Amino acid sequence: MESVIKYAKPPRTSLRLPLTYDELVKRSPQGSIFAHRWWLEAVAPGMHEILEIKQGDEIQAAWPIVFDDGDEAKHVCMPALTQKLGILFAPTSARPIEAQSKNQKLTTELIEQLGDTASFHQNFHENFNDWLPFCWQGFNQTTRYTYVFEDMSDLNALWNNLRQKTRTEIRQAQKLGIQVRDDLDLDQFLDVIRKTFARQNRSPLGNDELVRRIDTACFQNAGRKILAGVDLQGRVHAAVYVAWVGNQAYTLMGGGDPELRHSNAYRLVSWEAMVFARSIARRLDLVGSMLPQVEPVFRGFGARQVPYFSITKVPPRPTSLRTYLWKSIEFRWTQVRRKLRAAAKKR
Repeated sequence: MESVIKYAKPPRTSLRLPLTYDELVKRSPQGSIFAHRWWLEAVAPGMHEILEIKQGDEIQAAWPIVFDDGDEAKHVCMPALTQKLGILFAPTSARPIEAQSKNQKLTTELIEQLGDTASFHQNFHENFNDWLPFCWQGFNQTTRYTYVFEDMSDLNALWNNLRQKTRTEIRQAQKLGIQVRDDLDLDQFLDVIRKTFARQNRSPLGNDELVRRIDTACFQNAGRKILAGVDLQGRVHAAVYVAWVGNQAYTLMGGGDPELRHSNAYRLVSWEAMVFARSIARRLDLVGSMLPQVEPVFRGFGARQVPYFSITKVPPRPTSLRTYLWKSIEFRWTQVRRKLRAAAKKR
């Protein structure tokens, strides 16, 4: 007699889906400070939209989009001082294979909602790990990196994980009498940032007006603190801007006075920012740089290197006037359809 093996079915459990976009941002594995409505309004006032897929009143997935239509065509872009956006999925208790299948379907639906764009560039959250639906639609992908502390609870472990050179530079700054203060005003901080980028012959990532909007938004909706390294003469050597929401903190901006670089104050201030972050969050994202002259600084703090997708798409140029006119009509018709869908959802 043949034996029959019976496999027990795993118990089925379900999570309540978020009812609002704000709740989705808080609960989604792909949620971040950058996905909140108030952040989007600060960095791209009137130039963003949120695509959603609902199941009844509950949200299954959403996609914050920032666009620039200065030339009357729609360009999806990354706003300044915003590391990542991307698609957010509702939390699920489904088996991984089922969750992947569902998320691929949701991603495809959201790409269809987006429609044609003149160009597309967006960085996705590190917990978005399946870009195949974009690949199948002709998008391209490159990998970028940030540096993250997943668990800030053990101060000794944080110190021991620093590179020896970094620990030495922190001690040197302390011996020079550099004090870390949190009473620097925003104008002083902006002055330090401008000096930093001037030394690198680069433009600041955001203008003063943008930084002020972000600062106001963080103050009203989350948390923010500026930590600065100041010497005995009152000179500001370096400063770091920390923001946090929920259980996640971010070092959004930072820099130092090029004429005072020898003090290593930036290393000391960054270390104190890590110490402070322990008191308000469990996870710290250093929002690490990809620049070869800057990346070693982030790596030296002992955080884990985390990859994330940067997805792009630039349609090929039309090869004839007829093709150009057809593409122009097709693009504008897609815009009309999108507006009609949006109006229908509001009814």
